Amino acid sequence: VGVAHSGRVPPRPGLPNAGKSSVLNALLGRSAVGVSRAPGRTRYFQTHFLTPTVRLCDCPGLVFPSRAPPELQVLAGVYPIAQLQDPYSAVGFLGSRLALPPLLQLRPPSGAGWTAWELCEAWAEKRGYKTARAARNDAARAANALLRLAAEGRLRLCM
Repeated sequence: VGVAHSGRVPPRPGLPNAGKSSVLNALLGRSAVGVSRAPGRTRYFQTHFLTPTVRLCDCPGLVFPSRAPPELQVLAGVYPIAQLQDPYSAVGFLGSRLALPPLLQLRPPSGAGWTAWELCEAWAEKRGYKTARAARNDAARAANALLRLAAEGRLRLCM
């Protein structure tokens, strides 16, 4: 949210999903702009007047080309989970940094260790996520659910 007084104060851009729109709504005391848990809700620059001389501007979050892997960007909340082409690599990234099986109380796999796919399969089994046609465990839905748990802070990942 940028605050401008007679055009003298520069805007304060921020990362996507940092709360710029929520702050603007709180300051105005009404739902002037849409908000969402997922990044990318604000699509264009919007101006609202708090007083006749103070205007508040909401803008989309700025994402600069990053060397951070998409998996980390998803877990940081700056890349939409729905746009991730391979959710399993992000689950693997998460699983390599958190002890997910004991945290989520998952049944151990038949092999020696946990792969991202096995984590997703076990979570789908526990939550009852099934595919429509074959009624198999829906690992893709489970992967997205695990990533949402992390992005929403219900699985705490600190770096």
